Amino acid sequence: FFLFVLHSKAPHYFIFKAAPPKNGEVCGGKNTATYAIHHKLPDRWGNHFPAKENCIITVSKTANSSGALTLDITGKVFLPFLGINQDETPDHHSLILLDDFKGHSAKEVKERTLTMTDFLRWEIMAGGITPKAQPPDVLINKIFKGYFRDLFELWSLNVPLKDDGNPLPPSCRLLAGWVVQAWEKVPTELVKKS
Repeated sequence: FFLFVLHSKAPHYFIFKAAPPKNGEVCGGKNTATYAIHHKLPDRWGNHFPAKENCIITVSKTANSSGALTLDITGKVFLPFLGINQDETPDHHSLILLDDFKGHSAKEVKERTLTMTDFLRWEIMAGGITPKAQPPDVLINKIFKGYFRDLFELWSLNVPLKDDGNPLPPSCRLLAGWVVQAWEKVPTELVKKS
């Protein structure tokens, strides 16, 4: 998930498919992504998840979009990077333009966005207009994916092999690090112009 706000690129937003921590707990059990993130555990090659200063990481029980994920993105990414503090009314108006994803128009999202109509306009685009209204899907993501592929190909030259001769897959920590590195290589100026 990538976002361009206020002439800059927002941090990366990662969603891992995992059970969220139980009430009152800061992370899940020992074999969960939330535990590894909280305790800053490396993978077998010494890679760590990106630092909180470089990205926002959350978990969801399913890989599907939902109203809960949309609200999480709104609270952790959209509002902070639009300069909107949830405790006060901002002195500017903002527009959030979203694709026609079911989670974006869920009941709980509509209820939340209705409380912000004085300073935030929430628009959902009709399907089929990606080339005109979603430059990240048309241009920026292509460049980002090229940088990501370069990182993967460089790694694949020396990847350890399993007993059956197949390469070991990259860890979630390594993949998350590549996302951060690839996104940092995308010029902010290009994002602005798109």
